[in-house]
Amino acid sequence: MQSQHLDHQPPSPSTVLFTHYGDNWIRGSERCLLDLLSHLDRSRFRPIVWCNSEIMADEIRHLDVPLIQSEFPLLFGWQRPRFAFNAFYHLVRQGIKLVDTHGVNLIHANSGAPNQWLNLVARARHIPLLTHLHSRYPLRDRMSLGLHQVPMAVGVSQPVINSLLDDGMPVERTCVIPNGIDTRRLDQQERVDLRRMLNLEKNDFLIATTGSLIHRKGTDIIIDAVSRLIKQGIPARLVVIGDGPERASLQQQIQQLGIQEHISMLGERTDVAGLLRGGVDLFVSAAREEVFGLVLAEAGLASLPVVAPRVGGIPDVIIDGTTGQLTPVEDVTALAQTMREFYLSPQQRYAMGIAGRHHVLNHFTILRNVHRFEQLYTRMLYDPAMRMHWHSHWQIRPPTITGSRKLFDLARYRFFREVTP
Repeated sequence: MQSQHLDHQPPSPSTVLFTHYGDNWIRGSERCLLDLLSHLDRSRFRPIVWCNSEIMADEIRHLDVPLIQSEFPLLFGWQRPRFAFNAFYHLVRQGIKLVDTHGVNLIHANSGAPNQWLNLVARARHIPLLTHLHSRYPLRDRMSLGLHQVPMAVGVSQPVINSLLDDGMPVERTCVIPNGIDTRRLDQQERVDLRRMLNLEKNDFLIATTGSLIHRKGTDIIIDAVSRLIKQGIPARLVVIGDGPERASLQQQIQQLGIQEHISMLGERTDVAGLLRGGVDLFVSAAREEVFGLVLAEAGLASLPVVAPRVGGIPDVIIDGTTGQLTPVEDVTALAQTMREFYLSPQQRYAMGIAGRHHVLNHFTILRNVHRFEQLYTRMLYDPAMRMHWHSHWQIRPPTITGSRKLFDLARYRFFREVTP
């Protein structure tokens, strides 16, 4: 009965408002949204994007998607001003106007932050809202951003969702949709002969890592481990692809260890897939925290074995002992030892690389990711049981209880009466 109802959807596409709050760069969550927009079935869903990043806005314009760009000051955020009540009020008003102007049927928040005002926008217009969470949020942010109030929280891995479940959020209002990579686009990148570019010897052991140069990514741990390999007489060469605020301190670390000739820092690159196919022997991550790891999937697609820490969502991406090896978090000794074992076992590197590509193509493609989201959009829009659930969740009624909670509900009720035209 339910499937028959879902098969008879209105012929006109549903309008989805995608919101993105982030720094002025294109990295994990930004790439996920851009790929989702690129592969969304436009005959069923018409996207509109509201974001705060100029670089992100430039990328979206190339996709021929209607765009609204504005500042997103957070209420009770980590940066000043922390009490921007007036700006918060105007974001709610602007969101309601966008919904009315474009006939928005569903809102997809591509991070936790926009839910702070989108909760109110969705409630005011009685439309479904889902939040797409790419990281684990501390309790302070889960509360201030209103993550417990959204009808549907989607995590890129189970650890992202667990904190909300521990807070008491109903399991039926959560789900996990793993990230996907655009395998076709990445496979089409021209191969870069990295070994020739770096003038390597045939027997040099080429290790690669990629990502933002920030403390959380643990590049300093990899450098320490490579230093230990060199001391053991292993001809290790490390290529670091990426940039960030830790670059200067990492270069200082390399100089102090005296291994400048063994490490190449390539900075930000747009041809990462081509570089990884250019003669790399092993891909390594030493992230201190990682809820998914798009770069791990990209390495797998390049048929590379992966060494990574057993943390967050990494065990869902890397099958320990099959597509790579998992090590304890921040354990330089274990990391160096595992890298040494891969150096001594070229056949194992090859077998795990082939298995890694197979695993990525079966589980982490952008087409699979987009299909899961389109299924969820359809359920939230047309499934009677789900519509009844989130519609009831959005009901705003005058307060009837007493005590301090009554004051809170009264303030909320009056706010809705004021912001809703």
